Amino acid sequence: MNRPAPACGSPHAETDALPASRRARLPWLDLFRGAAVLVMMETHVVNTFLAAGLRESGWFTLLNYVNGLVAPSFLFIAGFVQGLERRTAPAKPVNFTRRASRLLGIAALGYLLHLPGSELVKHRWADALRIGTQFDVLQCLAASLGLLLGLTWLANKIAGQRGEAVWWCGVAGLAAIAVVGAPIGQAWLGGPVPLRACINQSTGSLFPLLPWAGFVFLGVLAGAWPQRPMHERTAGILGLAWLAWACRGATFSALSPAFFLERAAWVLVLAALGEWSARRRVPGWLLFAGRRSLTLYVAHLILISALVAAGVPAAALALPWALTLIAGVAAASLATAHFTTRLPSLPPTLLLTAETQRSNEAGS
Repeated sequence: MNRPAPACGSPHAETDALPASRRARLPWLDLFRGAAVLVMMETHVVNTFLAAGLRESGWFTLLNYVNGLVAPSFLFIAGFVQGLERRTAPAKPVNFTRRASRLLGIAALGYLLHLPGSELVKHRWADALRIGTQFDVLQCLAASLGLLLGLTWLANKIAGQRGEAVWWCGVAGLAAIAVVGAPIGQAWLGGPVPLRACINQSTGSLFPLLPWAGFVFLGVLAGAWPQRPMHERTAGILGLAWLAWACRGATFSALSPAFFLERAAWVLVLAALGEWSARRRVPGWLLFAGRRSLTLYVAHLILISALVAAGVPAAALALPWALTLIAGVAAASLATAHFTTRLPSLPPTLLLTAETQRSNEAGS
């Protein structure tokens, strides 16, 4: 199934499975991701169906900028969970085989959503290979966390403080390579198509590892860093907010470090806002959306593809109709997630032991 021109994405990686009685979640992460998944639905509907003429309006420029923060947010959250687990449960054994198999499952789901059916039917093998191997958020996330898993395995082989230093330096190094290496990677046009697809956008990949994996590793560092809760780091967060606001009118290449730093600042601000908001009363359905974000991700993409196949005109809807469609797709996706709640989540990320949750709250 070919995905209709999205500008953001969703998935998340899971920790090792835990007994249901021992599961606990961080509400602010669910809130943050739930809000992001709703904006993601709006983004994909707007990108697919909104009339082309309306996209020249000033309000659409602002909307498009906000929509562009969704994918960095999801990638950051997934990395944050892994870093947080290392900080709060450093002695917890890691089942490397199980995690690797689940990451492969996430990547396989991402490729399945890009299955080039029409190209295969028409025997357009080159186009089928190019489209079918494109990197989207699911593949980017699985590959990034796969690199982190390999680094963790290596660090665990080195005892004591040296192993810890290898882990920290490795994560920081991977983040730097992802961000600084993006312009170099984009210039590489040789090699097999699947390999280029995971490195740069030359084959049409929306979220290649360079620079998008940088948001995952930023999340890992933020989650593992032994500091106070994000919303209490007032001075730093306000400084990042000022930086992000000052850069709002600038146009950066998506491959430049400035692009990464600007969006990283916004993601950290949004994370702090989410953590602060979760201490107030928040809608339960929004937390539910965060818990079932992968189900919503898959469901709304299938719905959008079905609407296109049913003849809903692409890039032709007036704003009222587009808003109606956004509400309909969101409601149908939430209903799908609700009725499939009893089925295994694919995968239930952010699952931490009750002890981990308590130790995190005590440390804050």
